[in-house]
Amino acid sequence: MRFRTSWFHDFATGCARFAGRPAMLLIAVALSLIGFGAFFSGSDHLLGGASLAISTITLLLLPILQATQNRDGAALHAKIDELIKAHDHARNALIGIEEGTDVEIERIRQDEQKTAQLESGEPQ
Repeated sequence: MRFRTSWFHDFATGCARFAGRPAMLLIAVALSLIGFGAFFSGSDHLLGGASLAISTITLLLLPILQATQNRDGAALHAKIDELIKAHDHARNALIGIEEGTDVEIERIRQDEQKTAQLESGEPQ
């Protein structure tokens, strides 16, 4: 099944894949070496250019990687929700809990931990 994708989805996915490859590490190392060289050479133009390049790449990669991580997280939640629905003894109330507040999630986590301790016979 192929879902309709947007240009940003395709662009973000391609950039995230590239960012995880050795070529990106080589680019980062090269920019760092240029930055260090510019710092020690005393050239303001070279230092400014290296600094701008490093900052630009960093700022461009942040939203791209975040979009990819958000999509991966949403897919994982959908898969887990499906497993909860398919299991007879699972609590359907946990479906979509990632949308709850931090306090709600922590309360449910602590309740689950207490239940597991009671079932295993461990002291609290």
